[in-house]
Amino acid sequence: MYINADMRITRLLLFLTLTPFVNFAQSTEPNDNHCGTSEQVKQYYNLHADAKNAHDQFEKFTDDFVRASELKASKSTAAPIYIIPVVFHVYDSLQGGKKVNYTIIKDAMDMLNQDFQGLNTDYSTVHSQFMGIRGKMPDVLFALAQKDPTGKSTNGIVYHASKKGYGNGNGYDTQIAVDAWDNYKYMNVYIMYDLYNDGVTNNSGVAWYPDTIMSNKKVARVVYNGVYLGKNCTSEPEFASTLSHEFGHWLNLIHTFEGGCVAPNDNVADTPPCDFNKDKYTCHTTATANVPLNCTSNLINVENYMDYGGARKCYKMFTQGQVLRMYAALQHPARKPLWQIANIKAAGLEHLLTTDVDEIIKNNDNDLIAYPNPATNQIDIYGENLKNECAVDIYNTVGVRVLALRKKADGYLKMDISSLLDGLYYCVINTASGVTMKITIEKSK
Repeated sequence: MYINADMRITRLLLFLTLTPFVNFAQSTEPNDNHCGTSEQVKQYYNLHADAKNAHDQFEKFTDDFVRASELKASKSTAAPIYIIPVVFHVYDSLQGGKKVNYTIIKDAMDMLNQDFQGLNTDYSTVHSQFMGIRGKMPDVLFALAQKDPTGKSTNGIVYHASKKGYGNGNGYDTQIAVDAWDNYKYMNVYIMYDLYNDGVTNNSGVAWYPDTIMSNKKVARVVYNGVYLGKNCTSEPEFASTLSHEFGHWLNLIHTFEGGCVAPNDNVADTPPCDFNKDKYTCHTTATANVPLNCTSNLINVENYMDYGGARKCYKMFTQGQVLRMYAALQHPARKPLWQIANIKAAGLEHLLTTDVDEIIKNNDNDLIAYPNPATNQIDIYGENLKNECAVDIYNTVGVRVLALRKKADGYLKMDISSLLDGLYYCVINTASGVTMKITIEKSK
């Protein structure tokens, strides 16, 4: 075939025109290692040893809470008790060719709440081995705020100019804090296309565990890619539940594969050891399949939201142990203020409170939890009935009262026990409403 010079020039121009598109087009397929929480939390703790120490102390509280509340996760109620006001900060309403608007965000929130409450359509199709340990939180509701920090009406969404990098653990704190709403009143979710400002646009999200240092600095957050938000996730609809994965991190859940096959793994007793990074396994082919297996030849709970099974359409469940861990996280000082009734009303969400919510709270478990326990100088005591003025009396093992306090409480008491000698003590708390509660505490060096 004869090709003249004009034809060669035309083809050359066509090649030059197409080449930039081929080389620089961004993938919308989810990154296998799509959540950066493990790496970012590790980096954060390397920079903030005090935050790591506080987290370790809260792990002791969580252990105590789980032991004292084994039946709590199985309870159900028609009324939400833990209502979390949420604000979405959107950085460009078009991300990766996908719209990020109220409809998309509302749909994503509906899916999220279904996942947490066990109302997702595939909840009943979990593998038979894990059916009995499924966990749900029917009394937890994440809701878009209806009032902003100044009391003005809002739909819970704030649009900003396009930005990048809020998924990084440091270097962006000043910008994040300027955009943030009070972390003790709102859960802040940041939607952006390039999470780490590295040109990679198929990372899904990142979140940080409860931390008062972050909340004080107004940088507590979930950062998420708008491409994988709700119905935007058309090619991989199951992957949209990765938002539930990130909210799980925000409530102190760890990746199920975090420790591989070495205890304590993810610090949850009923999730089997998992080794995702060793083998990119697939979903269970049936509800009775005997694969995939972990490195100790036990079945992997690949349907767990805290695994990486979303890209393979596996996500279906939390376990009861994970649910208890999240209930414990709701008691953390960085999380508890959000779901207090006064804050729910301030966020314009009082219509979600039922008339009997106070009675539900009143009749909830009254077990007291103390952490750290043993304690050195200070101990925090949590309890649903710790309201208003409380009379606190501490007795030694022979029944002699060694400390008497009168404290005002709003769900928890901070107590200075530095004056006590090392040993066991019995703490008796009487509330203004006539409720008496008791707990054993230990003072140690």
